[in-house]
Amino acid sequence: MTSVFLSLALIIGIGALLRLSLGETDSATARRIIGLLVLQVLLPALVFRVTVQVPSGDELWRIPLTMLLGTLATLGLAMAVFSLLPLAPKQKGTLVLASSFGNVTYLGLPLLQGLFPALGLQAAKVAVLCEVTTTPLNLSVGLSTGARYAAAADPAPSAADGPLALARRMIRAIVQMPALWALLIGLLWRSSGLAVPGFLLQASNLLGQAVSGLMMLSLGLGLRFTALTRPAPLLLAATLKLLISPLLILVIARWVQLAPPYLEAVVMEGAMPSQLLTLVIAERAGLNGEQLALAILFSTAASFLTLPLVQWALLGR
Repeated sequence: MTSVFLSLALIIGIGALLRLSLGETDSATARRIIGLLVLQVLLPALVFRVTVQVPSGDELWRIPLTMLLGTLATLGLAMAVFSLLPLAPKQKGTLVLASSFGNVTYLGLPLLQGLFPALGLQAAKVAVLCEVTTTPLNLSVGLSTGARYAAAADPAPSAADGPLALARRMIRAIVQMPALWALLIGLLWRSSGLAVPGFLLQASNLLGQAVSGLMMLSLGLGLRFTALTRPAPLLLAATLKLLISPLLILVIARWVQLAPPYLEAVVMEGAMPSQLLTLVIAERAGLNGEQLALAILFSTAASFLTLPLVQWALLGR
């Protein structure tokens, strides 16, 4: 685990140095391009390779169900906790998003493969299934939640916040997610019994290997080194995401009877720091992107300490 963390920290540091040399405008452009490449090409390639190569059982629905219920439970708890604090609505919305949605692929994938070295593809399958659950949820429920907090700062009524708008947003997020289509294509290909050409597997493997490194570089490009004048809210958000979330997911995973080693892997996914996609969500919803970037950095740094704790305390490893 230490080796994985150090390698990812090095890439984040390279991204931070690159931001200083590129400047604000070029760094933002580079981050947008990296995000598009990962979501549209690299992540779908990874999903396809894992799907066609790894046998599937009932974990194919138990893992997404566990992640779905765990994320929603954490989101509801975060909304309840931050409603009690004297913070501005936009700040509350930023912290709620940072508390709820995890970096299940870009950090979760290399970490799981480090924790389960003999089960590399199975670990990748857990990350893939968590990703195709978490990302549509963030693009729909997360975006709607953030927009509600932003609207609370400007109380003009908006019809876009109704349940029908949320349902449309959810369907659109699912339909427009290339990784989900890659999952469906991979499952259909596997069920057909047709052999996957070697060049296609090789291409998807090469593309998929770039996912984690590029997104860590993107995180470094978005870093702003500012003083923590009020660290308590960030600490609370990190506690919810890094410690409470995996506990909730452990309870849910046992309830849905998820078997080892998938149970252990999905609990560790629940302990991942804040998802990088929430930066995009915050900007779309009208929240403070700089504050969210700081929350992501804070939770990512704190996860270096909490992930071994979760592994020992909840999983006994």
